[in-house]
Amino acid sequence: MMKRITTLLALVFASTTVSLAQNSVAQLTSENMAFFTLSIDGVRLAADASIMQEVTGLKEGAQYIVNIDYVSPEYTDIRTTMSLNANGGRGAGHYSFTIPAFFQNQLRLEGFVPMPQMGMNGGAMDQMSLNMTVGETSMNMSMGIGQTPTPAAPAPPVAAPTPTPAPSAPVEVVYVEGYSGKIGCERPVAADRFERMMERIEDASFSDDKVNVAKQILRTNCLVIEQLLEIMDEVAFDEGQLELAKFAYDHIYDLENYYEIYGVFAFSSSSDELDEFLQGKY
Repeated sequence: MMKRITTLLALVFASTTVSLAQNSVAQLTSENMAFFTLSIDGVRLAADASIMQEVTGLKEGAQYIVNIDYVSPEYTDIRTTMSLNANGGRGAGHYSFTIPAFFQNQLRLEGFVPMPQMGMNGGAMDQMSLNMTVGETSMNMSMGIGQTPTPAAPAPPVAAPTPTPAPSAPVEVVYVEGYSGKIGCERPVAADRFERMMERIEDASFSDDKVNVAKQILRTNCLVIEQLLEIMDEVAFDEGQLELAKFAYDHIYDLENYYEIYGVFAFSSSSDELDEFLQGKY
């Protein structure tokens, strides 16, 4: 009988071990804000190009070969390794890596958050009780999974309900002083982040390259009109400025200040073409 009990216990522990297995997640973000696709151990991820890619199903403690393929030809593709050893192989977690703008043969680990260990019911690990009958013998067993069981405390006396305070009014954040018009996107980038964006645009050699870098940035960021005007001042010709102005329309916070764009153009024909473009937006 003891042999049969031992076998049953082994099966229970094996089942519990499988149910507790979890995988790590890695998030890779491009510091230079350039769009890229990703391959892990030679397998291309089925994801659109972006400045951030997330990989799931990774084994904690393992090392993977990572290929970073930039969309823009001005950036050199990268082949490097990604090590998931922040937790010493003791449990899965969520990794945040940055791909440095000036790559030095390694990803930069920005943070690691351990995942909570999951019990057989999908919750945090807790106490598990078993009742087994072998022949005519009944056995009750209690096994702690991850924590010591605490005896149930007596129920506290029922207190009189207290009135729920009324929710306070949400704090309104003002991103543009004195502006209360139509909003084109939710939250413009902060000044320090915009400064890094401008550095990337200024580093581009030619006007067309500056436009392409600016469009990459605008795809995933929200600007105020003053920030867009600063970017457009870096573009030498009306043609590129007009292309950028059209692309930026859906990424401007203070949309009713968009009219200030007209002051950038050197030729009235550019203003006329922008007018025609805006007709389709109203």
